[in-house]
Amino acid sequence: MKRIIFYIILIIASQSIMCQNYYWYKGAKIPLTEKSDKRFILTTSSNSTQVASTLQQQGLKYSAFQAMSIAGVNTYSAGTQSTSWSFVEGSTVQTATANNTTIIYEAPFYIMNGKEVGLSQIFYVKLKSSAGVNDLMNLASLHKVEIVGENKFMPLWFTLTCTKASTGNALKMANLFFESNKFAAAVPDIIDNIKTTCDNDPLFSSQWALRNTAQKGGTSGIDINYCNAKTLSTGSTSLVIAVFDTGFELNHPDLNASSLSYDTKTATSPSKIYGHHGTACAGIITAKSNNSLGVSGIAPSSKSMSLSFQFGYSPNAAQEISNGINYATNNGASVISNSWGGGASSDMIDDAYTNALTKGRNGLGCVVVFAAGNDNSGYIGYPANSNPDFIVVGAMNQCAQRKSPTSCDGETTWGGNYGTILDVSAPGVLIPTTDRQGSAGYATGDYVMNFNGTSAACPHVAGTAALMLSVNPSLTQKQVADIIESTSRKIGSYTYSTTSGRTNGTWNNELGYGLVDAYAAVLKAKAGSCSTITYSNQTVTANTAVTGCIVNAANDYVNSGKLTVTATDYTIINPIFEVKLGAELELK
Repeated sequence: MKRIIFYIILIIASQSIMCQNYYWYKGAKIPLTEKSDKRFILTTSSNSTQVASTLQQQGLKYSAFQAMSIAGVNTYSAGTQSTSWSFVEGSTVQTATANNTTIIYEAPFYIMNGKEVGLSQIFYVKLKSSAGVNDLMNLASLHKVEIVGENKFMPLWFTLTCTKASTGNALKMANLFFESNKFAAAVPDIIDNIKTTCDNDPLFSSQWALRNTAQKGGTSGIDINYCNAKTLSTGSTSLVIAVFDTGFELNHPDLNASSLSYDTKTATSPSKIYGHHGTACAGIITAKSNNSLGVSGIAPSSKSMSLSFQFGYSPNAAQEISNGINYATNNGASVISNSWGGGASSDMIDDAYTNALTKGRNGLGCVVVFAAGNDNSGYIGYPANSNPDFIVVGAMNQCAQRKSPTSCDGETTWGGNYGTILDVSAPGVLIPTTDRQGSAGYATGDYVMNFNGTSAACPHVAGTAALMLSVNPSLTQKQVADIIESTSRKIGSYTYSTTSGRTNGTWNNELGYGLVDAYAAVLKAKAGSCSTITYSNQTVTANTAVTGCIVNAANDYVNSGKLTVTATDYTIINPIFEVKLGAELELK
């Protein structure tokens, strides 16, 4: 009997604890359950690199920092600094973020209606009437929150922000303001995954590598961050990725193919088809997207160049391989994807790849990506091991594991190679992609749903490199490799550590620098092409617009009219910066 009573009390206590977190919507409490291992953080943009370094040293995972923007309000306070935000995960995250003085705000994630949601520093308050402004200002001052401004379209709604100095986070402040009975409504800024379809291709929902929603028994979010990356770029029509493989179907209705191709066996164009493999690899990179057909490629606006080679025992193979690589170099390929390995080491082949790395792209160098191999071995063979400038890619699965015979995907016959040569990892199991049309390929129809191997992983990185070069074509091949390595995510239960010869962050023997993050890589590549516009010592008396990639403003006075600052990356506002009553500042 005592056990039963205790059990009932425990349930009641648990329910009471769960109801402690809530927010108000239409007069009812929406319950939230706090997560202890994930936080939203905010820091000044100038400190974001330092914060990222500290988090990494503490073994915490974090998303790429993004500039905070609060647009669409008539600004009350311009603020004195630009800020950036990130999501941070780990068992010690609560203590680490609370004690980090360079983090100006942090708040937990919650479970709401079975979904994970975050909480920013923002909350919104609706006045009962315009006379309620004084109540708003008094309560904001008392609880050390900032009134950012009133909504341009609904002037009774105001935006406010919290810091660590505030009485509580945005959830607690929204509840406090509403429960004061002085306001019509007060709601926190709940960060939910507000989804578009990302792509309308019918098989996109199965492409866990591009957007992992826990399909195929995986872990939500373990993907290459494609949907965010495509907001920055989908590639460029002038950018070509050479696919050295069995050749692919140039007339596939869902493939964006270059008009240039080459067959290494006959040294003629167009390329031929010696198997199914090449069509699958090409689809991962440049399958057309949002065409209501099949799958989505990572760089769908770019084009794949088919370099066909007849794999297996064959005389003259070294020269054929070399000719194919040189053809790509001499005919405008920016990236060369190599989902193959084996053969005797050859100075001739090495020279061809050296030409690509040093002479391609008018001396900036072609980006050369290689598969690590599928032997579940700590040894990575030739040619991937022949040049330190290659990006060597291992395979991981939908559960954030290195692909091995015992990993969660259930493919027990193979594992991705790993070891000292490995640079990064990418999805390599259960990959939907293009197939040879009809019954000619791996499956009946024009698509295969379970392409696998480091052969599948390699094109994910090649596609990411193409996106990077589309936003910043002046990058050298070495800079592309450095960015891909330095922005890769530290996934899984692996220890990443400082390693001799590995200069782009912490590294692990099984996953390299981690899972390639297309969004973070493209963002960093884009920032490298950014120029800073300085706007200082100005007095604004009429409507004025300032536009740039990065805008750095200081010692400015907006006396009348409206100053509109549009930054494609972020805006830095330094003191002194004054906006007088009646004047406006809009940050875009």
